[in-house]
Amino acid sequence: MPEVETLRRGLEASVRGARIEAVKVLWPPFVNASRPLLDAVVAGHRIGAIRRRGKALIFDLDHDWHLLVHLKMTGQVVVRRHGQPVVFGGHPTANIVGPMPNTWTRAVFTLSAGRMLYINDQRKFARVRVVTTETLAADPFFLHMGPEALGPGFTLAVFRQRLARYRSAPIKAALLDQATVAGIGNIYADECLHLARIHPRQPTASVTAAALRRLHRAIRVILRDAVAHCGTSFPAFIRDGRHHDTWLDRARLFGREGQPCRVCGTPIERTRVAGRGTNFCPHCQPVAAAPAPGRPSAGRRERHSSE
Repeated sequence: MPEVETLRRGLEASVRGARIEAVKVLWPPFVNASRPLLDAVVAGHRIGAIRRRGKALIFDLDHDWHLLVHLKMTGQVVVRRHGQPVVFGGHPTANIVGPMPNTWTRAVFTLSAGRMLYINDQRKFARVRVVTTETLAADPFFLHMGPEALGPGFTLAVFRQRLARYRSAPIKAALLDQATVAGIGNIYADECLHLARIHPRQPTASVTAAALRRLHRAIRVILRDAVAHCGTSFPAFIRDGRHHDTWLDRARLFGREGQPCRVCGTPIERTRVAGRGTNFCPHCQPVAAAPAPGRPSAGRRERHSSE
């Protein structure tokens, strides 16, 4: 989420209000709209607000239509003005700052004032959908998504309720499920669990009330800090034509396997949890014993105020 939110902010500053003069689709399955529909409801219209839900971008047009952009694993958005990069984000590869279009470019939007917007995807997982306001509101992808991690709806009570569907699944797997909370990816799940001092393999149902409160706070702290520092886009993030430092140097675990933990000095270890590469500190994040009978856990109702 921090990478997509960083990209959203850059796009909001660089293309909001721009008129879409032409749309060129280089790989037809990438966009769900026919040529006549693109010409009727996209070309010739202006980009309004640019919003985010989870890891998806929503471009509001100047009528009841929207561009819904799912970048998935390897999607990229690049904006250039008169040939110079203005903003880019998404999957971090060296050619993201190279000439456009490239071999991964799937769609090109010609905008007013000399701007070009390129959507690239190496593995062809990303998609662009042209949808109405009504269709967007009823989209199952969004209806089943959990609350935004930095939004007012992500209270401790809601977090506990969302985790209640898990019993033996590792807590990291629960965090990666977008139905639990929107926008936590693999890197950030590790970072949040380290700050909360919870082992990523800890069975969700055995996470204590105190640990769950720490995790809820950690999610907000880590993601807020990552957004403030442009996420983990690397080697740098470009916005308004300038390079910005990213969150990479602040990460506790990411890219630091074998290096000393920033808290205790124990070497960071790497394993796999829920099929994903996982970094953790064996000292700061020991596997906790299951709670004694009758002791509250993440999967059981508890009485305390939400945060």
